[in-house]
Amino acid sequence: MSFAKLYGSDDDQVLVTLGTNDEGPEIRIRFVPKHEDLVGLVDTLESALTYEDSDSGSNAAEWAFNNTINEEFSREWAKTVEAQVLNMIDTPDDEVTE
Repeated sequence: MSFAKLYGSDDDQVLVTLGTNDEGPEIRIRFVPKHEDLVGLVDTLESALTYEDSDSGSNAAEWAFNNTINEEFSREWAKTVEAQVLNMIDTPDDEVTE
């Protein structure tokens, strides 16, 4: 199982894929960061939504990919991921917990 959706053009693209990893089905969202503090630091950012490795997990991932993950959702998710990464790089080393 592997499917993809591509939104936007050139540097404004968001790629959403439905596939599997070692743990089961996943929806992965990849994009080029826009914030000036990330441009040049990282080429792309990505985030994955993982599902249970079962028939019901596969069905849930496929349903979400086809019915929930649209361009608006993908772009909002990308903004959230970018904000989290910015927060991580702005946190002083002594405040980072492992």
